[in-house]
Amino acid sequence: MDSLPIELLSRIFTNLLPPNVDDALYQVDDPPEVQATISCVCQRWNQIAESTPELWTFVRLSRRTRSKDVVKRRLALSGNLPLHVSIRVAGWEPRLAIDDLGDASNESFQEMHALLVEQVVRWRTLRVESRMGVPSELRQWIPSELPNVVGLSLSLLAHKYAHPNDMESRGPFISAPCLTFCCSDSPVSFPFTYCPLLKEYHVSGIGLKEMVYPLTISLWRAVVAYLFEKCPRLEVLQVQATSRYVPASDENVCLGDWPVLPSLITLRFADGATAETISYFLTELKVPRLRRVEFQGYLLASDLNQETRLPLENNGRMLVSRMPIGNVIELLEGISTAVNAVDLQVELDVDGFIDGHPRYRESQSWESRRSPAAMSELREWWESIPQIILRFSWVVPSDEGEGGWKRLGGAELSFDDAVAYLDRGRDVWLKT
Repeated sequence: MDSLPIELLSRIFTNLLPPNVDDALYQVDDPPEVQATISCVCQRWNQIAESTPELWTFVRLSRRTRSKDVVKRRLALSGNLPLHVSIRVAGWEPRLAIDDLGDASNESFQEMHALLVEQVVRWRTLRVESRMGVPSELRQWIPSELPNVVGLSLSLLAHKYAHPNDMESRGPFISAPCLTFCCSDSPVSFPFTYCPLLKEYHVSGIGLKEMVYPLTISLWRAVVAYLFEKCPRLEVLQVQATSRYVPASDENVCLGDWPVLPSLITLRFADGATAETISYFLTELKVPRLRRVEFQGYLLASDLNQETRLPLENNGRMLVSRMPIGNVIELLEGISTAVNAVDLQVELDVDGFIDGHPRYRESQSWESRRSPAAMSELREWWESIPQIILRFSWVVPSDEGEGGWKRLGGAELSFDDAVAYLDRGRDVWLKT
């Protein structure tokens, strides 16, 4: 290793960083562990690490961040490169500063945050995970001006109902002129005053199970109104679960027809989206360019409204992915009652259908997923699909196909061939 050129070692070091550091969609491990390991090997490695600014561009502010000097050093070593910032903070009581969440009342934590904010023009991506008392506390940790941030992830767990005086804190407060992606899991209905380049928006944390249903839908309508006004280039909208947050009043609730989202191409319903929410979006949302509706994860969609209309214009398709098999059947049975379901082309994720959601596979061994009992049940489900939906294709994740999916076959694809494909690897084509 001592004979390796500095440039090669530097490249190796940066390749040891966690994947997706520069993508706000993903949570990542703490790179300082990698940086510390490299720096402690020998003096030469330490010198090379310190002269590799790419190794220091991910800056996490959390309970584990030891001091202001640590943040200063990391910022200095990163040179003038764009920064990928992660802020993890607990706001309303110090006892909630657990699981790596920093204590917002700690003076040292506030000083470290101030150092980061001084470099806000270098921020490229921002992840914020927080436990707060009320939504307004979020504002002290996110600058109102994010001039160069392209990816933002907000995850806020509020522990109190918002007081009427705090309702304004749920509205827009961030200007992000370069933002193209945002994932927001918080009671802040829509956080942006300016985001003209936003192309993909994932939203959850709207409404409450105990909330009167029309109010929940009107809150979703309010989000769509913000998107119509602020995001003329929006192409992908992901709708997730309603939350347990309830507004203290409904004075700002938007009523009336839903506005048009002229550039939207993909509408995705993800974990926890209910049949009511799905039906309302597919019925009320006006999207002239919509080509794809996706259903992902665990959905409560067994009782879709029969008046629900699916996207057939623009050669529209429906994708079902990363979903438990029983949930797939419930969804397809619900979809089959829709007004225009007969002509819809449905794409089904082979990998998710047979092996389940990737998030939960670690709890099951390959042997248990391939046991005779499990395979027999899966085969029965597989063979029932043509009886529920007429036009469908089996697909797998791929960089080759449209929308990140590659077609394996239709009704002619046998269950045994699909299992063999998965077990041999996704890069093997089948002749069916």
